[in-house]
Amino acid sequence: TPEAKARERVLLKMAVSLGTAALLFPFLIWGGYLFLPFDAPVMDDAPLRLVYTLRCSVFATLPIALGYLVLGVSRLRSGEVHALLGGPREVAVHRAFVTDSAHLFLLYFLQLVVMATYLSQEQLKLVPLLTVLFCLGRLVYWVAAAFQSSIRAFGFGLSFLPSLVMMVANLYFMVTMEMSGGLTNPPYTEQAPPSGRQRFWG
Repeated sequence: TPEAKARERVLLKMAVSLGTAALLFPFLIWGGYLFLPFDAPVMDDAPLRLVYTLRCSVFATLPIALGYLVLGVSRLRSGEVHALLGGPREVAVHRAFVTDSAHLFLLYFLQLVVMATYLSQEQLKLVPLLTVLFCLGRLVYWVAAAFQSSIRAFGFGLSFLPSLVMMVANLYFMVTMEMSGGLTNPPYTEQAPPSGRQRFWG
């Protein structure tokens, strides 16, 4: 039927968009790691790394905060300030974005906190890079969802797939450290303070 074919085309476009995100996000991280002129501050213990990750993760909450703001304005315009479900499509899109973004942020943050304790000093530059990628993915998803575009799968991939990779990496780190007997004290590599340009988050 025409409806089934249209549904198949949409699913195919979303699959292609998700696959593109899976292929592209490693290159985005790699390019930022090599070419962006900043380095993480020297941190040789877990509490400092936790604080650093918290500071970077503040940026990851910006799409969620913006989503809450737009959702509130949309509810005021549609006259459903007290409504929790239903309502115009515009309100439903923003509500879904805020809810999904909060769930994805929780997954992203937990994985990033754990991974930050296992990275070497040089690799800590990945923390702000992953934060920027998460924000970019959420914003792409939001705009695409508002226009009912299948590109929203691309935005979802940019914000979800890195968290999935971090989860796999964390499991690997934990198994490796347990086998080496150092699970509770990850070995940080001592390095001299980086000479690259510093930002306020690093």
